[in-house]
Amino acid sequence: MVKIKSSIDEFQGINPVVTMGMFDGVHKGHKALLSLLVKKARELEGESVVLTFWPHPRIVLEQDPGNLRLLTTLEEKTFLLSDAGVDHIVILPFTKELSCLSAEEFIKQYLLEKIGMKHIVAGYNHRFGHGGITKTQLKELSERHHFSFDFFGPTLVEGVKPSSTTIRKLIADGDVWEASKLLGRFYSLKGRIVGGRRLGREIGYPTANIRIEDPLKLIPHDGVYACRVHLLGKYFGGMINIGGRPTVDGDSGPKSLEVHIFNFSREAYAEEITVEFIKRTRPEIRFPNLEALKEKLKKDEADVKMILKNSGIL
Repeated sequence: MVKIKSSIDEFQGINPVVTMGMFDGVHKGHKALLSLLVKKARELEGESVVLTFWPHPRIVLEQDPGNLRLLTTLEEKTFLLSDAGVDHIVILPFTKELSCLSAEEFIKQYLLEKIGMKHIVAGYNHRFGHGGITKTQLKELSERHHFSFDFFGPTLVEGVKPSSTTIRKLIADGDVWEASKLLGRFYSLKGRIVGGRRLGREIGYPTANIRIEDPLKLIPHDGVYACRVHLLGKYFGGMINIGGRPTVDGDSGPKSLEVHIFNFSREAYAEEITVEFIKRTRPEIRFPNLEALKEKLKKDEADVKMILKNSGIL
């Protein structure tokens, strides 16, 4: 059972083997590193430790925080890290003071004195402390302070290096299918069902309106997507529209997330819902009238069901 700590001062572990980073998305590259971490801990008869940070450094350092969007909430990230089989997750509060520490100061004060690190697994692109650190410098520090280390990566997926930045761009562009290859799972949003205008019922396509509760969570590009829905303890196929509903509200309508769930007819207001994005089928379109929209939705439904069938979801 993984142990999760929100304070490094509470940490206790046996021969700790450490890796650290933001791990936004916990993608295939991260998973490969975590696999090595767990393997190394077993070899050293120790325990694996993931040190991650919250809030995001861009928020604390005021580096354009208004445009910051993340693949995983802190809750989602913690769950995915736990699922990788690590022994400990330490969530270190990120502060301006922390950002000013040199690599050596950070390693001494946090990794050695507080965690008692015996070995570190460092991602190939990870920056240690203020100004970063090279492999040569890390080697010198390891010899001086008596710990060992591995540099890991990069991992390639179909010739591409998985990175949180690359995946965020794919999702922001609507290419959730390619993003899923790098993530190792379908990108998902969790929210709560809220009341809407019930227009979907009038045209034969009732929808659940979703409110996303974390403002930092990245929402895919506007359009229609094939999706899988987790609601009331069950999975369903569905199609979701993201956008401003131009046919109904014109070009200035507020952005909404509305999912039509196949083979589901219950009222589910205020229920928690998770949507996994499989593939984008088309951009958002403004139709001349509701009848034209209804005809297009029939075509959307056929397209989405074919995608879900081919993906093994329906």
